[in-house]
Amino acid sequence: MIRTGYLRWEIEVEDVRSPADALAREVVFLARPSHRVVRVKSNRHAEAAEQFTRGEASYDAVLRTLEQGASQVELTIPDVGPARFRYSEADRAKMLRYWLDKLQREASAFAHEVVRSASSFPQLVIASPALRAGYARMVEAEIFRVIEGKSKPQPTSEEPIDIDATTYKQGVPELVAAELVRDVVEPKEFHEFCQFDVITVKNGDKFYRIPRRPHGLIEVWDANTRRPVARLCVVFQDAGMPPSDEVVMKYLLAKHQPDMLWQVGVRFSPPAGRFEMTAPRRWTVD
Repeated sequence: MIRTGYLRWEIEVEDVRSPADALAREVVFLARPSHRVVRVKSNRHAEAAEQFTRGEASYDAVLRTLEQGASQVELTIPDVGPARFRYSEADRAKMLRYWLDKLQREASAFAHEVVRSASSFPQLVIASPALRAGYARMVEAEIFRVIEGKSKPQPTSEEPIDIDATTYKQGVPELVAAELVRDVVEPKEFHEFCQFDVITVKNGDKFYRIPRRPHGLIEVWDANTRRPVARLCVVFQDAGMPPSDEVVMKYLLAKHQPDMLWQVGVRFSPPAGRFEMTAPRRWTVD
């Protein structure tokens, strides 16, 4: 399961023989909502005010919604897909790298389609292009977790789920983002996040320590000597992104694309001291 805003998705991936070509196989991507029906209690006044600011509504609409107060809408979330990627068995057997590159592109395209579908429900997905691009990366990572057998999709529940979005401006996005951290990281990493507001990722011969702070610097440590290497500043386009969403995006980069992390990050001098890890995943400076 993976989240895009308030929406939860169950990702399915199958590799089957193509019914149209005896020499080909197909990878079938499907995204199902964890809950088919979502009931959202929203503040129509805030929505009308945003539309008025963008020139999409009159001020009279703002005044009418102010009198009406909060309201509830029931949304039915459709499946996304199935999307089919046909390939030759010979490609997978003889040109594995070429086949994996094609699979990566198809998975990325499907991930963006899932986020595009989710974005058609503005009550459930924050209106931020940068954040939606981050959601697509997370969906893509979930696709490969399913392929590797690390994540199992659950049945779609037909029971409605209730969401109160009337307090959107009072910090709900950060709470949703914090729950997203739980869905993406390992249990021991989530424990560290809850206890110390930081996540430590080991990739290769380096530790990446990611704090839950807006535009917090990522500390990089040598995993063998435990000596500091550098601090990386990674700033996303959306300046108002919840800090926990920043943690998730940086975590995925450190976990799966560390080279890109070094490319987009601004390098600063390393932190002082030497880190030692003690249970449970606590760091101390000497």
